Amino acid sequence: MSNRMAATNPATLRFLREPTTYGADIASVEVIETHLSWVFLAGQHAFKLKKPLHNPYLDFRSVAARCHACQLELILNRRLAPSVYLSVEPISLDAEGALHFGDSVQRVDCVVKMRRLPERDMLNHALQHDAVTPALLHNVAACIARFHQSLPALRPKPSEWCASLEEQIAQNERALLAYPQHLRNDLVHRLMLAQRSFLRAHAAWIDTRIQQGKMVEAHGDLRAEHVFISNGVGAIDCLDFSATLRQLDCADEIGFLALDCERLAGAAVAQQLLQAYWQISADDPPTAL
Repeated sequence: MSNRMAATNPATLRFLREPTTYGADIASVEVIETHLSWVFLAGQHAFKLKKPLHNPYLDFRSVAARCHACQLELILNRRLAPSVYLSVEPISLDAEGALHFGDSVQRVDCVVKMRRLPERDMLNHALQHDAVTPALLHNVAACIARFHQSLPALRPKPSEWCASLEEQIAQNERALLAYPQHLRNDLVHRLMLAQRSFLRAHAAWIDTRIQQGKMVEAHGDLRAEHVFISNGVGAIDCLDFSATLRQLDCADEIGFLALDCERLAGAAVAQQLLQAYWQISADDPPTAL
């Protein structure tokens, strides 16, 4: 996959790294770099600057495209975290050539302003420190179930949806085959064969789930590190850059989170989460699905 990146204005990065940018009471700024963004942690807030990337999923090379993407991120993530995603802040040059937040002579970029979430407030931290209770898992399940129930059902043609799943399997296969030093190619082929065989043998299950209205445009990347559990329950960092990747079965999304919980704290915790979700949502998909 192409992942070209245009040059980010060094002055913008310096501006966001400078504590005085955020007020006289800010002593330091912590910077976290992700695949798609830089995040600047300043006091009680976090400011996310998108990288000027260009790949098959996105094109953030222009200021307008990045600012539009910030607005979309704000809207989509407020569905599950309205108290966290606060605003989109333009960064502009004034008449003297100095950078500041807000619109002025020339807009040079935008950032998403968020309430800063301490690591201890995240579900992955609780899982790793054996601090998860059945009540907490029930609250997480209830939050996700309510979210899913609030979304309009998607009605793709079953044949087209199965074809898209086949393509996802093919993409995963190509990615995994590129790293034989970590995973033998024969294991990759065996796994993908099992997935393709399952999909073809149980296409009727996919049809039924679509008919039941279980396909939605949801979060798309529901991992434990994205779920906050303090001052309410919610989730951050949805796949805002791709509607296609957010379109999935509700069971797929909660199953993905359960898989991450199992990775961090064992199968029993994952099963508790799933059972709570099935009960709250009144959903009952085939276990094998």
